[in-house]
Amino acid sequence: MSLPSQFLKNLKRFRLVTFDVTDTLLRLEDPLRQYHQTATECGLTGLERNQLEGCFRRSFSSMSREHPNFGRLSPGLGWQNWWLELVARTFTCASPGVSPEQLETIGRRLITIFRTSKCWGHIEGAQELVQSVRQAGKHVGVISNFDPSLPEVLAAMGFADKFDFVLTSYEAGVMKPDTGIFSIPLQRLNLRPEQALHIGNKMDMDYTGARNSGWSGLLIAGDRTDLAKHSFSSLSALLEALATKEITW
Repeated sequence: MSLPSQFLKNLKRFRLVTFDVTDTLLRLEDPLRQYHQTATECGLTGLERNQLEGCFRRSFSSMSREHPNFGRLSPGLGWQNWWLELVARTFTCASPGVSPEQLETIGRRLITIFRTSKCWGHIEGAQELVQSVRQAGKHVGVISNFDPSLPEVLAAMGFADKFDFVLTSYEAGVMKPDTGIFSIPLQRLNLRPEQALHIGNKMDMDYTGARNSGWSGLLIAGDRTDLAKHSFSSLSALLEALATKEITW
C-alpha cells in the first residue's frame, strides 16, 4: 500500500526515527495484578492489593535511587538481580513473614512472565505507524529506559523484525533524557542530530530529551496536548496528522 504524499513530506528531512516502548508502543497490562496472582500461585496468600501496590511503589523508588538504571552501575548486581531484589523488598514489605525461598521463586517467575505477551498489550496505531515509517525508507529504532530483555519483549509482541536496532538505557549506560543515549545511534549510523526524530510519551524523558540532543520530537500526551508544540493525544492521532497535515519542525 502506498503512503500518503503528506506523510512522506513530513518525514522527508529525517533519516532516523526512534520510538519509546512502554506506554508508547506497548502497554503493561495491570502489572500489580500479575504480582498478586504469581504470589498466590507460589503459596503466598492473603495479600491486599492496595498494600502490595504501595509496597511496590516505595520499593521501586528506593531501588531506582540506590541502584539506578536497573543496577547498571552497581558492581556485581546485574539487571536480573535488580528485579529479584525489587520483588523481595515488595513482598517482604507486604508480608513480613515470607520466606527467602518463596521470594526467589516468585521473583524468577515474574522475570519470566513479564517478558511474554501475557503482561503486555499493543497501543492502538503502534504497528501501523512503525510499519509506515519503515515503508518510508527510514532507519527505525527503539530508545528506551529498559533492561536488556527488551528485544525479548518486542519479539513476543510481534515486533521482532521491525527495528534496525533496540537501544536500552542499560546498554547505553545512561538513561533518557541524558543526551548520551541519543548520541549513540547517530554515531553508529553516521547521522547528524537534525536528521533524527524520536517519538515517546514522556515530556521530560522523550520530547525534551530528544530536542535537547538536537533531535526533533513528537509527544504522545493523552489529554495534555497543550504540553508541547508537537503533542498528540494518541499514536492514531499522530499517524493521521502525519498523513494529512503539514508539520513544521
